[in-house]
Amino acid sequence: MTPIPSIARRLLAPALLLPGLLCLPLPTLAIELETLAAALAARGADSTTYEQTRYLSILDEPLESSGRLAFEPPDRLVQEQLAPEPRTLILDGEEMTYSAAGRERVVSLDDSPQGAALAASLRGILNGQVEALRDDYELVLRERAGDGWQLNLLPLTEELADRIRRIEVIGQFRDQRAEVERMTLEFANGDRSVMRLGVPAGDAPDREPTSP
Repeated sequence: MTPIPSIARRLLAPALLLPGLLCLPLPTLAIELETLAAALAARGADSTTYEQTRYLSILDEPLESSGRLAFEPPDRLVQEQLAPEPRTLILDGEEMTYSAAGRERVVSLDDSPQGAALAASLRGILNGQVEALRDDYELVLRERAGDGWQLNLLPLTEELADRIRRIEVIGQFRDQRAEVERMTLEFANGDRSVMRLGVPAGDAPDREPTSP
């Protein structure tokens, strides 16, 4: 496998935010992790549109992109960027494949510690293996105003904390289901990625300040 340069890793790692659609029955009382995990485990393949804003300390302006996300159980994640230019990022097993401008690069997750950490975390959420993340993260699940909910993953291990500051997943209950509306990934180096899911074409994303 070809090692990926450090700057490229910082550009690609936030693009691993491939959440798909997370859905679960509406609890009658407090939201429970067990309920969330069971519903995620039962979820099948799905895809959705997205709009993403990435704030990188090496750039003066945030990067905007949009396209489609797809999750195919058990561990295949696909991000198809349609704008500003076509490119595809596929996470399948222990390999990450990046395609753009007619060229393709395959990278082993063994060569990308940050990518490997993100892959394990996001797969745990998508596959409903939430309890398996307890060894590495403090999991905080709470209700938000109205029918909203929020799940925060806070690294417990030094290795993860050196790369990831926090993963935040925010969703809304609709028709006895809960759909993910936004995922935010904050890196220890100050970089940040904000992804809005299910965004209709032409619907401008909510802007956030460029400083983390």
